Amino acid sequence: MRHRMKLGAVSYLNALPLVHYLAERPRLAPPAALDRLLRIGEVELATAPVVTLCENPSWKVVPGIAIATRSTAKSVRLIFKKQGITLGDLRSISLDLESKTSNLLLKVLLHYKYRRRLEDIHFYYPLPSSDADAALFIGDKALKEEYRSLEGLDLGGEWTSWTGLPFVFAAWIGSAPEISEKQVQILREARDRALKNLGELAKQQSVLPELEAKRYLSENISYEFKGAEIEGLQRFCAYAHELGLIQNDFQLSFYLK
Repeated sequence: MRHRMKLGAVSYLNALPLVHYLAERPRLAPPAALDRLLRIGEVELATAPVVTLCENPSWKVVPGIAIATRSTAKSVRLIFKKQGITLGDLRSISLDLESKTSNLLLKVLLHYKYRRRLEDIHFYYPLPSSDADAALFIGDKALKEEYRSLEGLDLGGEWTSWTGLPFVFAAWIGSAPEISEKQVQILREARDRALKNLGELAKQQSVLPELEAKRYLSENISYEFKGAEIEGLQRFCAYAHELGLIQNDFQLSFYLK
């Protein structure tokens, strides 16, 4: 590689197949923080949340690789904190401080799928509230047994059942104008090697029991970024833009194109 890029990655189990076999160890951070690290040049390429692309239209994406779901994600959940509360009558939600994309996905689903007026719901952010009717949890927090046993909604499943499309949470996003074909190849080979060895990865993590971790990485999370994923991302960004949640028209630009 002609240039060792400064990499960043989300510090969640779902990113493990993208980074485990990389010789260059990424700087780990929550999704919302990766956007800032890209802006200030602390990292040049990161598994950043896809909303980052809407806020930085000149940034590009490594083709073919994403953190997505084609069914239930398991690690992006809205938890009802009060008994008997439903999406039809909740009045307040604590959003996740570490999230950007999932917070917007929740609002898109509330407005378009469940026909809720967002003005009728108080969103606590960045500070949560113990009095909120529900709370959004993403990443490894959402996989904790204490939350999985509570009544709630899986946002990945809500999206895919509604649209019939995958949902893309993150991708390799870069602030550099160009990267080499070799660099892209290294990222793809690391992903492909991991997907062939998910059992080994599951043994080395401590977030979930081994067999459950393997199922999560193989069944709930997808690491492809192809036609259906691109269509799903474009659909989501169009909804978010129409709602005024993002200001820029969405432009998806790939490296090596």
